[in-house]
Amino acid sequence: MATQAPEIVLEALAYGITGDLDAGLELLQPLVDAGPRSTYALLATLAETCAVRAQMVNVDGTQYGIEVEGPDGPASVDDLAPHVRFAIRFVTAWINRDRDTAMALFWAVGHHADGYGTDDLANAIRCVYEMAVADAEVVLIAKRRRAESQ
Repeated sequence: MATQAPEIVLEALAYGITGDLDAGLELLQPLVDAGPRSTYALLATLAETCAVRAQMVNVDGTQYGIEVEGPDGPASVDDLAPHVRFAIRFVTAWINRDRDTAMALFWAVGHHADGYGTDDLANAIRCVYEMAVADAEVVLIAKRRRAESQ
């Protein structure tokens, strides 16, 4: 399964880009079912997809923060739903190469989901997946435009 993981994630992203998020998530489910290590690796791979877009527009070593825009202007990340808050924090930590924070966030949401029988982890994975799909789509469009202009 581990050797197939990158191909599965790429296929899931392709489904997401074409608008079939549920089919993409179904492809990812066996990686989650395989346990915490595989789930963390999945989230890391999705977060790395988000990093590609960030690296396209910034120089190496750029550190990223989190800005939240509410209907009335700037807002706090703490005002977001827990799964959205996790996704934003996890992806930002991953892009900043802060693996300790990414791991701590993962274990916090995973432990909470296990301990309380919530769907927090499932919602968090879906949110990170949706972020990766959106970023992959932007990268794909940028590559197409570059190819067309040559």
